[in-house]
Amino acid sequence: MILDGLVQEIEDALSFSCALPYNLNRQEVERIINRAKSWFRDNYQYAVEDRVFILANSIFQHKEFRSTRQLRLPDSIVTVYDVREVGGSGISGNPDRDFSDSKLLGSELLLSPFVGDNLVYRTVMYSYFDLSRAYLLNSFAFKWNKNSKNLTILGRDPSRSGKNGGSANSQMAQGFGVGGVDVAVRCYVAINDEDLFSDELFVRYCIAKSKIALANMLSVFNYNLPGGIQVNSGDIKATGEAELQEVMEMINGENTPSYFLQWN
Repeated sequence: MILDGLVQEIEDALSFSCALPYNLNRQEVERIINRAKSWFRDNYQYAVEDRVFILANSIFQHKEFRSTRQLRLPDSIVTVYDVREVGGSGISGNPDRDFSDSKLLGSELLLSPFVGDNLVYRTVMYSYFDLSRAYLLNSFAFKWNKNSKNLTILGRDPSRSGKNGGSANSQMAQGFGVGGVDVAVRCYVAINDEDLFSDELFVRYCIAKSKIALANMLSVFNYNLPGGIQVNSGDIKATGEAELQEVMEMINGENTPSYFLQWN
């Protein structure tokens, strides 16, 4: 649904398809829609999509980054939740960087028996795996500002792998015209406005907000319909608030966590 279609649907809902001689002006309706877009992209899981952006290693050698340690990302990005290395060889010479502590730890847990001296050996290996994280860490500490769209890299520079272009992965990336691919940014990107405008909950949210705004407008002065019939602005506002509460409950019900963390 395009913007004009959404505005028309909201106006029809407020006036009962022009059965009543009052409505919000288009400018106010568009303001409500814009505010609703910002809220949905921060709070509604179907208003965003999971994406991965690959940043060439050469970006981090520019003087702009060296002076601020910040990158300006596209405005469509809502939030960034992971920044990590890509490419380069693993500790055993395997081109797969994941072939490191995680796979070795998995083999220890699943393949070795829990008998005899293996329990002592397992304890030593756990200490080794814990220490190896300091050398095999492939993620970066970062901060993200959703208003300025600036990604700030903290700690070490993201230039450990792919800098000299000597690895097989780096050469393959250059063959595809990507350059010294080094950093992957996982983020949530806002979907197109046309797709969001077609969402039922978004439409109902905008209509509920518009009803509340219409009631506030009508309550500023005593508005009467032709024939001296007085408009019940309080009832319009109560209806809008009830519809808004129902939409909020449905959104909260859909935004359920897929996992949980527990500390002892």
